[in-house]
Amino acid sequence: MTEKELKKLNRYQLLELLIIQTERADKLQVALEEAERRLNDQEINISTLGSIAEASLQLHGVFQAAQDAADTYINAAKKRAEEIKEEAYKKSAAIITQALEEASRIKGE
Repeated sequence: MTEKELKKLNRYQLLELLIIQTERADKLQVALEEAERRLNDQEINISTLGSIAEASLQLHGVFQAAQDAADTYINAAKKRAEEIKEEAYKKSAAIITQALEEASRIKGE
């Protein structure tokens, strides 16, 4: 509405126009507040997702470190088991050799 048209309106018409504009402004304010609330909720959700992703990466690091430690432990245990097995073979060979020598000695007597 132009300025000329507004000047032609009487007080009652101007008040009606003011009421309509005020109601429209109130509706727009409510819509704006709702949009801001939804935006804030989305920002919180995005922040939470970021936190979850960061936590997931940290957990992955923890699990990787645990897996590495487990692998190291298993390798050390396998190495120690191999050493024990070699010692057992050596001892059993020594015992067999000693038994054969003892058997030969007894036979010779």
